[in-house]
Amino acid sequence: MKMCTNGRSESAGIFAGPLTFITLLLTAALCVGFFLPQTVETRNTAERIRNEKTWLAEEDADPLLLSKPIENALNPENLHNEISTKGKETDSGLELYRQLITRNAVIEFYESVTGNRDVALAILEYADIYNIPIALAFSLAFNESRYKVRAVNGNSNASVDRGLFQLNSESFPGFTEDDFFNPYISAKQGLAFLRYCLDIGGNEISALAMYNAGTHRVRNNRTPQMTLNHISHIVTYRRGLEDMFNVKVASVFRNKENKALAFIGK
Repeated sequence: MKMCTNGRSESAGIFAGPLTFITLLLTAALCVGFFLPQTVETRNTAERIRNEKTWLAEEDADPLLLSKPIENALNPENLHNEISTKGKETDSGLELYRQLITRNAVIEFYESVTGNRDVALAILEYADIYNIPIALAFSLAFNESRYKVRAVNGNSNASVDRGLFQLNSESFPGFTEDDFFNPYISAKQGLAFLRYCLDIGGNEISALAMYNAGTHRVRNNRTPQMTLNHISHIVTYRRGLEDMFNVKVASVFRNKENKALAFIGK
């Protein structure tokens, strides 16, 4: 039995029903709004990303390629801000490779990444000679050939790209197939050209664009969209590679150095 002892209680009893109904109505509206399907524009964008042709086939998927929408490459300024400053300071990979005490650890790490000791040694040797950040050199090689020394791809102009760094048959008319498929020759020529692109391009984004699309196209602001997508994949792979290298190699030796210094200081 409900008891009303004063006017306020009586009023509350009068409005309790409508207020409860309004509260329930508002709650229901919020829930419906929260669970409503996405707007047409959002759905279209999501569908476009899902349907975007993946640059990697399923069998070629690599754990270092992080999940990143391909349309990030549509804005080269973002990529420029992300990595154009890299390489101006001493690269930690090069620094460790150049020290005898840590060189083997670097070699073993990249041998495990590539699955091929000659590929790892070739890229490390010429990244060192041409002073190119090691992770950048390996990321370029992966995105060019998946580290496959006998990779072959045809072009619309009837030229053929071959080998680890996909050297073009028109650019190297005197090369035999053995030359193209030799990882040391491919790394030497590919990284020499990347060094040239870095020097004239002024930053890594421009250099990678020139490597893929040619210096003339990039200088005339005619970089193809597929080149921007290609650069996006290189940047993504590089980030994963650097993170893994830091965990498995760089931080290990850094901790050892710190312990040694602490021991000496005692």
